[in-house]
Amino acid sequence: MNKLRIYNSLSNSLEDFIPIDEKNVRLYLCGPTVYASPHIGNARPLIVFDVLYRLLKRLYNNNVTYVRNITDVDDKINAKAKAENISIGELTAAVTEEFHKNLRLLNVLPVTHEPRATSHIAEMLEIIERLIENGYAYEAEGHVLFRVKKLSQYGMLSKRSLDDMIAGSRVEVAAYKEDPMDFVLWKPSEANDPAWNSKYGAGRPGWHIECSAMSHKYLGEQFDIHGGGQDLMFPHHENELAQNFGAFGCLMAKYWIHNGMLLVDNQKMSKSLGNIISLDDILKKYDGEVIRYVLLSAHYQKTLNWTDQIVTQSLQSLNRLYGALRVSNTGDNASVSATRAFTNSDSVSTLQIAPVYNEEGSEALMHVVQPPYNEEGSEVLSPVLQGLCANLNTPLALKCLHDIADKIYKSSDQNEINALCYLLRSEADVLGLLQKSCDFWFKNNLSGMDESEIQRLISERQEAKARKDFKRADEIRANLLDSNIQIEDTKEGTVWRSI
Repeated sequence: MNKLRIYNSLSNSLEDFIPIDEKNVRLYLCGPTVYASPHIGNARPLIVFDVLYRLLKRLYNNNVTYVRNITDVDDKINAKAKAENISIGELTAAVTEEFHKNLRLLNVLPVTHEPRATSHIAEMLEIIERLIENGYAYEAEGHVLFRVKKLSQYGMLSKRSLDDMIAGSRVEVAAYKEDPMDFVLWKPSEANDPAWNSKYGAGRPGWHIECSAMSHKYLGEQFDIHGGGQDLMFPHHENELAQNFGAFGCLMAKYWIHNGMLLVDNQKMSKSLGNIISLDDILKKYDGEVIRYVLLSAHYQKTLNWTDQIVTQSLQSLNRLYGALRVSNTGDNASVSATRAFTNSDSVSTLQIAPVYNEEGSEALMHVVQPPYNEEGSEVLSPVLQGLCANLNTPLALKCLHDIADKIYKSSDQNEINALCYLLRSEADVLGLLQKSCDFWFKNNLSGMDESEIQRLISERQEAKARKDFKRADEIRANLLDSNIQIEDTKEGTVWRSI
C-alpha cells in the first residue's frame, strides 16, 4: 500500500505517489543562479525538498537519485561580473562556495548530482538539434527558438491560455520571432560575454534548456518529481515541460511540486524596501536549525511570513526539544532500547545513535540514526512520518516531536525516558533537526544566560532548600523563569529546559 500522498501541480490535486521505479526514485530541483548571495527566500525550497529527499530515502530504502543544478551562465551573472570588475569565473566560484557553506549550516544533505550549466553545453545543443528535427524549433538571425503554438499541451502546467500568457508575461517582441510567445533556446553572445561554438553561431543557451538537458542526462526522459518555487511554474517549468514533449514526446516528470512564497513582515522582499535578508547574515546570528524550523513551521504550499517573533519562537521550540534530550541519563551517544516507544510490538529492534567523526578524529555535530523495524522487516511508520506522508505536513510533524518531548518531561521511568529520547532524535532526523549534541546546542543557543550560570543557580537553589531558605529558592526559580529557563525537581535531581 502506498504511503506518500503529495499535491501535484500538474493535476491540481492530491495524489498517491507511485514511483516509476521503486529501486530508483528520481527527483529534480531547480538550483541557484550564482550571481549574488542567496537570501532566506532561496532557502525555502532547499529545505522543503531536503525534507522530501530524506522522506523518500526513508520510504524507499535510500534508493533515491536527487539532482539539483547550478546555473552559472546567465545575463545577471554577466552584468554582476562587469559591475564588480571581476571575471565571471571568479564571481560564480565565490557565490557557489558561499551557497555550499550555507547548505552545510542548514543541515541540507548533499545531492546525488549537482551539475553546472557550463559543463553541459553539448547536451543542450543535442536537445536543441532534436527539437529542430522534430519541427518544434527554428533558427533565426543566430537564435534558435521554440515554436510554442506547435505544442498543443503548452500551458498544461500553469493552466494559462496563450492569450493570458501574452498579456501577463514578459514576452520579448522581436522581428526574428515567428510568434511573440516563442522562447529562446540559443542566442548570440554579446562582446566579452561567454560564448560556445555551435552550428547556429557562437553563443550561449537560454535559461530553460539548461534544466532540460541536465535533468535528462542524470534522470532520463521521464522521472518522478520536479520541484521548485511557485514563481518558477511559469514560464520556466512550463517551458521545460514543453521542451521535453518536443524532444522526447513524453511528460518530463509525473509530479510537479511547488513551494509557496516567503514574505518579510508581510511584504515581498525587494531592494526598494530594503528588506532582503541575506542567508549568510542570518546564519551568523542564528543556528541553521533555527532557520530550518522557521521554514518548516508553515505548510510548504502556503505563504510563509518571516518575522522576528517566529524566529524567537522557533529558537525556544528547539531549546525545548533539546532540553528534553538532556533528561536522558544515557548521554548523546548512548545505545538505548526503543521497545514499545514506537509501537506495542515486542519485536522492535534495539537501536543506536552513532556519532560522526571529522578528519581530526573529533566527534562532529551530526549524528546518524537508524529507524526501528517490525518483525516483518518493514519500518514502523511513526506519527512524524505519517504527517510527512500527508502531503509533507511539516507543522504536524513538528507537533509530533513536541508530543514525544511532553512524554519525556512527564515520565518518571528512566528506561522509558531513554527510549523516548532516542525516538525523539531519530524522528527529528527526517526533518534535519536535533542533529547536534545537547552540550553544543546549549553552549551556542542560549540567550541571556549561559549553561554554567544556570547550573550555578540550580546548585545555589539546592543549597538554599537544604538550609530551608525557601524564599531564596523561590527567588532563584523566578529569576530563571525570567530568563526563559524552567526547572523541575525529579527523583534524579533538578532538570531544566528553555521555554
